[in-house]
Amino acid sequence: MGLAGDCRNKVRFALSDSTGALRFTDFDIVDAPECSQIAGTLKEYLLGRPLADLDLDHIRGLTCPGNGQCFRDIVGVIDDCRAILVPEEGGR
Repeated sequence: MGLAGDCRNKVRFALSDSTGALRFTDFDIVDAPECSQIAGTLKEYLLGRPLADLDLDHIRGLTCPGNGQCFRDIVGVIDDCRAILVPEEGGR
């Protein structure tokens, strides 16, 4: 069974701004053994990079054994976090 439709519910992450820029400090996809390799790849890419600097096209371009829904969901999570937590350039 793939993650279509429920990957967002399986994504676990932590964010921190302790370095002055909001970034992922932890990331995993749980209860989806078929995604363990891609979860590791994503974790390697996401951890330590400022949220504002993540390349969403890079994430969309990754491949997995499923239909890619997990990447679309993860991009959605990042977009949501950016919209709420990352100030636009120039401030408000």
